[in-house]
Amino acid sequence: MILEYLGAQAGQLIAPYGSDEYWQQRQWLNFIATELHKNFISPFRKGNWLPNTAESKALVWQRVLPRLRYVEHAFGDGRAWLTGDKFSIADPYLFVMTNWIRRLDYRFEDLPLLEQFDRCMRKRDTVVETFRVEGKPHALLDVDN
Repeated sequence: MILEYLGAQAGQLIAPYGSDEYWQQRQWLNFIATELHKNFISPFRKGNWLPNTAESKALVWQRVLPRLRYVEHAFGDGRAWLTGDKFSIADPYLFVMTNWIRRLDYRFEDLPLLEQFDRCMRKRDTVVETFRVEGKPHALLDVDN
């Protein structure tokens, strides 16, 4: 998995292979990939992979919200990061998902702990620098020519 490789290259972002912490990180990486990431993708891929019509946006939110609530529940024990009190490779991947919530103009109304996580991630120097370098995200709306 690419994220595991990057985590290992970054030093302490991935726990030692086989440890309980490692398997917890793997569990979250797999959940994010299969339950969140794939369900954020519009089933109506007309020129864009994120939902870009009112119909696709509503359908995606219907599929994603229960899964986000599951993640919200995990933060309910007071943890700062997805796998506990220590930042790990799962957190940047989850941040991609919370960033999509904002980009798609969904609401964090029922997800205050995920919103808190998102705000915390946005304060990290690496995130601030990444947004600066990447610039404005591409448009989410279809443009017919």
